[in-house]
Amino acid sequence: MEYISPIGALRIEASERGLRAIRFLPQSKTLPDSEDVPEPSTIERECMALCVSALNSYFAKQWGAFNQLRSKIPLDLKGSDLQKKVWGIIYSLPNTYPITSISYSELARLAGKPNSVRACANICGQNNIPILIPCHRVIAADGKLGGYSSGIFRKSWLLWHEGITIKGPGLLQQPPQAR
Repeated sequence: MEYISPIGALRIEASERGLRAIRFLPQSKTLPDSEDVPEPSTIERECMALCVSALNSYFAKQWGAFNQLRSKIPLDLKGSDLQKKVWGIIYSLPNTYPITSISYSELARLAGKPNSVRACANICGQNNIPILIPCHRVIAADGKLGGYSSGIFRKSWLLWHEGITIKGPGLLQQPPQAR
């Protein structure tokens, strides 16, 4: 299922077990015809519909509704125990205003792996469910953006949208134009 967001088109993917992915589509990517995509099951449709509702609440800055809807979406996470632990920590970051960020080093400490900052950063980059698992809120210890698998523009936009401020260049000071 495709979803048009203020920062570009997203593809929402689900399985019988739950939400599998939210993928940012490149601008040049054309969406496939509906006949090219297999018909989703009832469970998959319900999961994707919940995801769309949660995303609508997110982009409308309805944090309470977003958090409530997000908690109802089953997730079909594929990964190692450490990956699932790190994603779980990030998933549990509060969605109440003011929304806050954490550093990669703090994430590693919370995961019980304080010397694995780089590994935790890589795990953030492997997150298939952005926004719902808000890896964009994980920033460098010095307060700078760091990287983002969906592009630094999107990370900056998401942080700006949530009202999170960071140090140095990179965070947008005014609303960005949708791309």
